[in-house]
Amino acid sequence: MPVVTTRVTDLIGRTPLFELAATDTGTRLFLKLENMNPTGAAKIRMAKAMIDDAEARGLLRPGGHIIESTSGNTGLGLAVIAAERGYSFTAVVDHHACRDKLRTMKAMGTELIFVSGGDDDSLSTSAREDLAEQMALDECAAALRAGREPNTYFTEQHNNDANPLGYYVLADELLADLGRVDALISAVGTGGSLFGTARRLRDLGLEPLLYGVEPVGSIAFGGQAGPYWQSGTGTPEGADPGKTVAEDLSMLKEGVKVSDVEAFAATRVLATKLGLMIGGSAGGSIYAALDRMDEFPAGSTVVSIVGDGGEKYLDTVFDDFWMSERNLLDPATEVKVAEMLDRYAPARGYRAGAATPPAEVTHTILMPEQAEAFAGGATAK
Repeated sequence: MPVVTTRVTDLIGRTPLFELAATDTGTRLFLKLENMNPTGAAKIRMAKAMIDDAEARGLLRPGGHIIESTSGNTGLGLAVIAAERGYSFTAVVDHHACRDKLRTMKAMGTELIFVSGGDDDSLSTSAREDLAEQMALDECAAALRAGREPNTYFTEQHNNDANPLGYYVLADELLADLGRVDALISAVGTGGSLFGTARRLRDLGLEPLLYGVEPVGSIAFGGQAGPYWQSGTGTPEGADPGKTVAEDLSMLKEGVKVSDVEAFAATRVLATKLGLMIGGSAGGSIYAALDRMDEFPAGSTVVSIVGDGGEKYLDTVFDDFWMSERNLLDPATEVKVAEMLDRYAPARGYRAGAATPPAEVTHTILMPEQAEAFAGGATAK
């Protein structure tokens, strides 16, 4: 990442690592803080990759129109790229999406098309995708009828080969900063972040254990469909998990289902106990990881990708009234998360220039520039 730049997309990547947990057997859990990207989300990586690919294949030219169905974070990434490169962008959305995501897209010049009325806050993934596809087809057909070459592109994130490719650099960053990755445990929506990272790590000679996490009610890993409130993850009834999930699902060691109550309890406790603001889907992954800390092989380096930050969910996950209305508040589950954090609290990581690691127990952030020091002097609990 450059120190000074004139493009927002130059700020993508080189996100820090946060050591959240460690065991007496030397296993360490790191969070890849993708909320430190522009838009506060990992998905800007794949948004950029999809547009780069479309431009390279001549599917999108100056003055073109991008269309995507989105619950928010992919749309935020596309909004940045559209603004930066002079495209127009239409996001097909529903009212299940967090309001701050919708407001931010609109602030960046995005046209929002809703598939449902304001009083319907159900997840409408299938309807969104159908409408986005039809809009793109209609616009391309109209251009042809007018004797013009179409310049409209439906990115179709669930079936776009460039989606997982956008996370290859994330894998490179992990390897540079940690030296190895023995297990990845992260949310699965389109599958791009988990499987794209895993594909690249395998190309680099590693074979990490893969744990995919989806909400209870999601159908990508099988099981009964049902409603859920975790945003930007999972596959609701009637929707297709997409190409990446279909191709790579067999790579999973385990497909883990985490309830909204568990995911949001983890999200809220990390905020109150550590001051770390993460989104609900990341809370689900962290809950699953903490619950399995003693099951990972001794000495494992475990990574969970934090898909986005919690600041977007102040009116949902962090709002007691919203949570209570949906019966999602559970003090007992929050106590369980807090106890797991205490049980696995890591020793402070080695910092460049320090003679020895301090003895007190705390959580620390490992910045990318500290990778050499970490590789040479870090000690596991």
